[in-house]
Amino acid sequence: MPPQSFPPAMPPSAVHIARIQVYVFQDDAPPAVESSFGTSTQRTSTLVKVEDGAGHHGWGEIWSGHPPFGAYHRASILEKLVAPRAVGRTIDAIPALLDELATAMLPMLRLAGEPGPIAHVLAGLDCALWDLAARARGIPLYRLLGGQARRLPVYASGVSPAISQRDLDALRERGFRAFKFKAGFADDRALDALEATVGGLASGESAMIDANCGWDVDAARRALDRIRPLPLQWVEEPIGPERPASEWQALRAAGHRLAAGENLLTLDAFRAAFDWLDVVQPDLGKWGGVSGVLPLARETLARGKRYCPHAFGSHIGAALAAHVLCAAGGDGVLELDANSNPLRTLGAAGFPTPMDGHVSLHDAPGIGIDADPEALSAYAGRHTVIAP
Repeated sequence: MPPQSFPPAMPPSAVHIARIQVYVFQDDAPPAVESSFGTSTQRTSTLVKVEDGAGHHGWGEIWSGHPPFGAYHRASILEKLVAPRAVGRTIDAIPALLDELATAMLPMLRLAGEPGPIAHVLAGLDCALWDLAARARGIPLYRLLGGQARRLPVYASGVSPAISQRDLDALRERGFRAFKFKAGFADDRALDALEATVGGLASGESAMIDANCGWDVDAARRALDRIRPLPLQWVEEPIGPERPASEWQALRAAGHRLAAGENLLTLDAFRAAFDWLDVVQPDLGKWGGVSGVLPLARETLARGKRYCPHAFGSHIGAALAAHVLCAAGGDGVLELDANSNPLRTLGAAGFPTPMDGHVSLHDAPGIGIDADPEALSAYAGRHTVIAP
């Protein structure tokens, strides 16, 4: 993970970093979420708050979805290695600071071999700084980034292909009109359920599938050939990002619209994947933050691809993704986790409610919502304050 050399064509972003706080929340009894890589029976959330000493603050989310205990490791990287290099400073440009911090983390990357956690921490901090910059100016983040208010299409994510009619109707009542179903399982009964569920969607509704890298290329080819008649917006991560380009290209040549990006960790990796991806899905809390993802999103659109940000954590992460999507433009769809998760719903109230398949962002400064650590006191796992 070398320094990203983010493009200079970003808006002014001077901020003072007076204090950084990191929070880890942990839910040991959430509803189980079954994926091709296993069943998740614990959830964590890692949030970072940056304050400027003048009454303004910003929030970011550091990805910590799997394994859940990795949240504490990422919090330690921020607390001990990254935040001490940032607090007490006034910076003229957020991308330049992130380049500097990435360079400072090179020994950690080389010796510990941990490009993922380092990228996640830097991405979450970057997001918090951009939220702070927008709040300090009293404007929504999407406006600071050059965007205009618009309705954003959304979809319900993490949906079981065997969802009951009652539960599917409940998602419709919550305002969803598009649904991403889990796939990638070895058991063909999941494909049976997928065919039945997608085939029963109403007019005006749509579907995608996410295999979570669960197939090898032969299994992916068999499964996708079987469900080819289904009107899917895209097929997400049918195979892993580490698989050779030839395998991805073979699946795309067979006529499938492919999506991926949440597990790519360098700009070069994204640019290479343009050759076989139709839908590009970076996660703001995993790589790049706002400084990296917004230019990538605009490059994605310029290449005739769709930019659809990955977001499967708290409302803080979803709000950041929404603002960048709003600023980037295009016909991308915003991902919203449909599973019950108090770390999301209690931890940051006020996220816009979907209506008829869309959300509209607030005009409030920054990302428009705040995290509420007090509301999550029953789930508190760790809280650290880093100051000069």
